[in-house]
Amino acid sequence: MIKKIITSAMLLLTVAVFAQEQQKSHDSGRYLSNKFFDNWFISIGGGGQVYYGEHDTEASFGDRIAPALDISVGKWINPEFGIRVQYAGLSAKGVTTNPGAKFADGVYESSLYEESFNMFGIHADWLWNISNTIGGYRPDRTIEFIPFVGMGYAEASKKDVNPKYGEVAIAAGLINKVRLSEALNLNLELRALMVNDRFDGYEVGQGLEELVSATVGFTYNFPQRGFDEYTKPVAPNYAPYTSKIDELEQKLAESNARKDKLASDLAAEKNRKPEVVKTVEYMASPLALFFPIGQAKLTDKDLINLASFAEVVKKSGKTYKILGSADSATGSKKRNMQLSQDRANAVYDALVNKFGVSPDQLEVIAKGDENEPFDKPILNRVVVLE
Repeated sequence: MIKKIITSAMLLLTVAVFAQEQQKSHDSGRYLSNKFFDNWFISIGGGGQVYYGEHDTEASFGDRIAPALDISVGKWINPEFGIRVQYAGLSAKGVTTNPGAKFADGVYESSLYEESFNMFGIHADWLWNISNTIGGYRPDRTIEFIPFVGMGYAEASKKDVNPKYGEVAIAAGLINKVRLSEALNLNLELRALMVNDRFDGYEVGQGLEELVSATVGFTYNFPQRGFDEYTKPVAPNYAPYTSKIDELEQKLAESNARKDKLASDLAAEKNRKPEVVKTVEYMASPLALFFPIGQAKLTDKDLINLASFAEVVKKSGKTYKILGSADSATGSKKRNMQLSQDRANAVYDALVNKFGVSPDQLEVIAKGDENEPFDKPILNRVVVLE
């Protein structure tokens, strides 16, 4: 029985969204219907529920409150109507006058006996967003009221008690939705689940009994969300575009003429004999300028070498490094660092100010007595250009 009820509920949900998917390109009232995977949501809530059976009202209201849990999955077909499948349950309790009732626990008071049992219900509901119906669709509305009705299956059971009581159930209630964000809502749900008199294990023939619940929870709205307003299409007027079409046709003819000329020029170029193009690349070889101990002044010989190096640098357009060094065998590290800087600056100044090399082609690096380029102290009093 339960499998048939659940299958029917899921079939109802699938058929509704499938039928709506087939109409997604048509007017659905004031808004366009959305696609199959649009406007789905999942909800979870918790709270309390009270069972109304034959004698339950003879117990205090507080003694009859039992925990309740709701889990729902559904979809909005349009801004006004949606459908969902909900699990609702946990437990219920009350009182009975019959100590032999299936779910009786013990004496409550005088001739009343406590009654408790586990329960759950699965039902498919039709949702009506009455706020959107009356006030128009507004995705940013803070509070909305959503009544619903549905039908499904409910089952009552208790450990070591047989049989279980499974019944067709009718659900009706109201969802008070508070918008927290585009994706998240806060819900207060009031629901009545109506079942057969025998649901609580004790039947006196009064017809229906009710399980009334109030839960608070959250709803997550999956992307895509919202609805597009439907506007009736207006027949286009092509008259203003006639001259534009003529202009485009003329441009197309001109383009075709240019294409033919380019094809002719290309054929002519293909028939030409290949030309040999020679390119010259200038590359300055590394140059080392040596200095006496403790000095950073360039000699005339150094300037002659720099003049030749500068001409190649200017023609090459490349960037070169000026690496200044000092030997570690003499002087302090601080003195050697300053000496290597002075030597590199002297070379830089000559290349730029005397021989006209662009400063953008030169990078000055003072290395002090670290990373000596050669294996003899006298050779490490040097500036290397590379």
